[in-house]
Amino acid sequence: MMAHIKAMRRCGALAAAAVIVTVALPTAAEADSQYCGRPHWVLGAIQTKYDEMRGPDSPLGCPTSGEQTTPNGRGKFTTFEGGSIYWTSDTGAHPVWGKIREKWGQLGWEGGALGFPKSDEFTNSDGAGKRQEYEGGTVYWHPSRSNGAHPVWGKIGEKWGAADWEKGPYGYPVTDEAPGLRPEDGHSQQFENGPIGWAPGEADNPQWQRAGAKHIDGNANPGDQAQSATLLPKGADRGIVLVRGFIANTTKLYDEIGEHRSFSTAPEAGAKGTIAWDTATGRVGIYIEHSCIQLVHCWDAKPLARTSHAKENTDSNDIEQNEYWVEPYGNGGARIDVSLVNGFSRSGYPELMNAGRINATFWLTPRQYDPDKVINDTATFDVRTTKDKFPSWEVLRYPHLKPTSSAPEVHWLGRVGQTEIGDLKGVQHTCTRVGKNSDDPSMSCG
Repeated sequence: MMAHIKAMRRCGALAAAAVIVTVALPTAAEADSQYCGRPHWVLGAIQTKYDEMRGPDSPLGCPTSGEQTTPNGRGKFTTFEGGSIYWTSDTGAHPVWGKIREKWGQLGWEGGALGFPKSDEFTNSDGAGKRQEYEGGTVYWHPSRSNGAHPVWGKIGEKWGAADWEKGPYGYPVTDEAPGLRPEDGHSQQFENGPIGWAPGEADNPQWQRAGAKHIDGNANPGDQAQSATLLPKGADRGIVLVRGFIANTTKLYDEIGEHRSFSTAPEAGAKGTIAWDTATGRVGIYIEHSCIQLVHCWDAKPLARTSHAKENTDSNDIEQNEYWVEPYGNGGARIDVSLVNGFSRSGYPELMNAGRINATFWLTPRQYDPDKVINDTATFDVRTTKDKFPSWEVLRYPHLKPTSSAPEVHWLGRVGQTEIGDLKGVQHTCTRVGKNSDDPSMSCG
């Protein structure tokens, strides 16, 4: 009897073992879901996507896990040597890898602001950059232009998209979006060619509106000359830049023949000549005012001509016309040349008639993002000029939008005072200022 019981146990153990083996063996369909000889099954929509990508021959390589449920319970994912595939019923199955996957992970994976991927990785029109769409935005990366991978979303994403994404004047994002110091300051994000910001209370800057109305969109007052045209490419919206030369009231004579003022930030402040540049649209306006000797007489401004001859003008030029030339300079900047005729050439006052032309060249270079700096003021410009030492010059920037009612409406880019009127025929000098929004706008001259 004892031998019979032992035999039954042996048979039962063998039968149990047979059952266990039968359960552990995959079905034919499950066996087809295993790759690279590894004990990981790739199933369902994730397997379909993996097979579409050529399975182990794809950038994903071999699986390193079976299918898992995401912590939030919404989706499934499987990890591979080169990345992962994520799936939800709303977004479908999509692979994530490389720098874009790293950024997504830094932002909390599917539990972060981006949510689940809703597209595969795309190659951008430049042939080198990549992007991937997520529920909450899109992550962009370029091997040399983007300073890593960065998400773009929300209002900033809308503004960037309206400017034609990475193909437009802003280029690729080079930072993530960051909040201002105060909630009302909103958020900003740095791009290759300038920043884009957004704030809940932002509105058009009234001084930006006035600068455009006077110098770009308006008509000349009686006796004045004005022209406007699109002379520069569309660019990052740094507002309207004014470059203007004026005779300051440093002496009684200069007050009588000049604009009766010192330096001013008012968009309509008088000047012998003003060049206005809308950095977003590329439109440029030139405004030349008539000349007066106080309480004596006024003379209409001479004709205005856009000509490259302005780059070569000297005081030996006796052509009775105001000349200017504007062209792109560097990465998103501008070169401005002016040669303005002496408005007093027929005044009857020898010391004024023979004073010479007002000649100046300005180079405006937008500041670029520097990842090594804690603070980057990329909305502004570096300014360099080679010009006559007379008259005075000032360079101003009027931002398009104000994030808050207390935000500045104008920023100095540079200013330099005049010497004597006789220096119109003297040796020119070169002045520079590294563009920053500071309280000291003085240019260094040598």
